[in-house]
Amino acid sequence: KVGVKVHVGEAHNTRYLRPDYVREVVKTIKSKGGLPTLIETHGRGNDISDIKMNNEYHICVGHRKKTEDHLKIAQLHGYTESITGAPLEFIDGEEGIDREIVKIDGIHFKEISVAKGLFKFDKLVVISHFKGHAFAGFGGALKQLGLGCVTKHNKHLAHMDKNLVVNSEKCNPSSCNQECIDSCPIGAIKVEEETAHIDDSSCFGCSKCSQKCPIKGAIKGPGMNSVKTFVERFIDNTTAVLTFGPEKIRYINFAIEIPLMCDCASNPSMPVIPDLGIYGSSDPVAIDRACVDAETNAPGLPILNKEGEWTTPLKPGIEKFKAMIPYLDPLWVFEAAVRNNLGNISYKLIKI
Repeated sequence: KVGVKVHVGEAHNTRYLRPDYVREVVKTIKSKGGLPTLIETHGRGNDISDIKMNNEYHICVGHRKKTEDHLKIAQLHGYTESITGAPLEFIDGEEGIDREIVKIDGIHFKEISVAKGLFKFDKLVVISHFKGHAFAGFGGALKQLGLGCVTKHNKHLAHMDKNLVVNSEKCNPSSCNQECIDSCPIGAIKVEEETAHIDDSSCFGCSKCSQKCPIKGAIKGPGMNSVKTFVERFIDNTTAVLTFGPEKIRYINFAIEIPLMCDCASNPSMPVIPDLGIYGSSDPVAIDRACVDAETNAPGLPILNKEGEWTTPLKPGIEKFKAMIPYLDPLWVFEAAVRNNLGNISYKLIKI
């Protein structure tokens, strides 16, 4: 049994990887006697919202919270068995919380909630659309593992500094109807000793409890992680996912139709770099580094700014994603990956 990790794209996204490419991978796996299943996990559960990244750009996220909605988007984008040749399975369950706890020696974490369904497969093929990313700097194989194969709990903790917490000095369950308990989709809130308590090991930060709570400040929300902390935390996630067995995983990066933002954005921008090709490797660090080096060495493409004017293309030798969003640095991904012994930044590029 072969799990084929894909990303079907956010609703209204027009730059996601087309299922035509996935179909060819599925055909090859079948020709070798494999039984492929497309696998995916849900978004982290935040409400549908616009997030402003800079003066030029914002992204809309939040449509892929659970199987019912996520499956509709997959079907609209052509990720059906009749088109790809393989069924689609959400390996983190109906709500995105089915997990297996994996212990690691990470930069920030000692245990990670990995999507439970991952471990029923014998081998894994990770298909990634290489593109920019609002926090990681770029998205490729490492992010497909570190955010695409964990549950909502660790997706949330990659983005946010902590889980929601109850302020016991303000919380008074006897003076309200305890709507916070009913609002939690996973039953992580209980009343004990005259105050509510949130199970830190399962909360994934949807904030429904704080929205329902009638007492201002009784439930404290988390803050956003710094970009570098986000990178280090998703690399910790990747470290846990790779306990699947690095020798059983192969990677394919499609460096084509490359926008500034990831496929989890509803409006990912025009392509900012020409198509670079399709890359394959058994090393997730090497394949991502090869793609970043290729986009750095390539010329940029002109894009329309908010005034409707064409920008001057970035020259070869400039790392494009960092140049466009200066608070990012793709090299942080490789620093964290090398620290966690996930692969090699050195590679030999063989063109075919």
